[in-house]
Amino acid sequence: MNWWDKFLEWGFQQEANKQFAETQKIIDDVNAIGGERQPQKKVVDMMADDTDPEEITIENAYKTRWIWYHTILAIGIFFTNIILFGIFILLAIKL
Repeated sequence: MNWWDKFLEWGFQQEANKQFAETQKIIDDVNAIGGERQPQKKVVDMMADDTDPEEITIENAYKTRWIWYHTILAIGIFFTNIILFGIFILLAIKL
């Protein structure tokens, strides 16, 4: 087991402990009240992490560069795979 697997396992364990503590708190609250607790609706803002293109910050510039870098990288890998596949076909025909 390498260090990355140990790190991921540690992260998953931390998240499990956090969820367990939250659930245990809800159970304790219900037991203290002595009745059913109404579940609270959780509002999740899906756009909170998105960047506003009009707003110029270092974080926005980083995200934009990251997207472009990986797009160009994916295109390069795609063409490399096409070339490698062509070489494979060429060798298969000649041999």
